[in-house]
Amino acid sequence: MSQLIPALMGGTLAAAALCLSFFLLLTRRRRFACQQQTERILALQRKIDAALRDDGGAPSREPFGASLEAASLTTSLQRPRLDTMAKIGRQPPEKYRILAKLAAQGMDSDQVASILGISGVEAAQLLSLCHVAKIGR
Repeated sequence: MSQLIPALMGGTLAAAALCLSFFLLLTRRRRFACQQQTERILALQRKIDAALRDDGGAPSREPFGASLEAASLTTSLQRPRLDTMAKIGRQPPEKYRILAKLAAQGMDSDQVASILGISGVEAAQLLSLCHVAKIGR
């Protein structure tokens, strides 16, 4: 029995040392994580302070009329490009003009498909678009 007590004490001391080292390791990791978060917060604070001191990016306080005039100029400069992209003033291709005339005569998609030489699905979609275009006018 006298030999058992030192063996138990040695095992207890080893377990205590293991727990203590584990606790110290966790404490060190937590301290390191807190230090990284603090550095990140300080870096963000420096960036915010620099942005607040920098007046170069602040919007100008020009009168609204000047802004409106600049916007009008920009729009008038972009208009020709937008008209070209939208093909305003051009007639639709012949296939679509014929399709509109056939739709006006009351033909269904199969009849239109056979006349134009397209699939029935395409003819049905084109007739739907033609109907939508009539509603939009």
